[in-house]
Amino acid sequence: MLSLAQTGWAGSVTSINGTGDKTRRVIAAYAQSVPNDSYTFIGVSHPSLSTSLSQIGVILEVRGMTTVPDNQAGRATVFTIESGETHRIFVVPVSHDTINTSNAAFTDANTHIIFTHDSAQFGNINALSVHQHPTKAYPFIQADSGILNKYANLSQLSMWGVVFIPSSSTGFALEFIGDAHDSTVSYPASRESLQPISGQTTGAGRGIN
Repeated sequence: MLSLAQTGWAGSVTSINGTGDKTRRVIAAYAQSVPNDSYTFIGVSHPSLSTSLSQIGVILEVRGMTTVPDNQAGRATVFTIESGETHRIFVVPVSHDTINTSNAAFTDANTHIIFTHDSAQFGNINALSVHQHPTKAYPFIQADSGILNKYANLSQLSMWGVVFIPSSSTGFALEFIGDAHDSTVSYPASRESLQPISGQTTGAGRGIN
């Protein structure tokens, strides 16, 4: 089960282990953070799909790295993304001279920093929806088209990222498996009875069912 130490839900993450429901999860197979060499940048955008709720909760965690602090809260960030927003996440060495909490350019509500130990760190990215039943539909009445189901899962979001090497202004892209870039969905999705959404290109768990 998801466990949060929280005020509301957006508090410190204490554990996201044991959440095996694939309809809640998005992964990137690789990330790195190396002092004076490279860091990982991740962007999460809410493209306002017709099938998405206007607010979607996200838990994003790095795995396989030693973080500062090196505990479950230090490895993850929790945020709510609203329609039209983009949140940016940096996975950087704790001694990074630019990307840090003393720089006002990285302290706004849509920016999140996960600090790693000052040694070469290599791992992967795991993201979960805060909503524990991501294939549950929320019907909304549309003035011109009747009822449209909306969802609060990560397949309604667009995730993208790069391992960036500042010295050469180069890097390589990360691929996220399970976000809105995937293109297929099978029905029914999980245990709940869901029907394809007429005229829509996305569904309850696009790319992750």
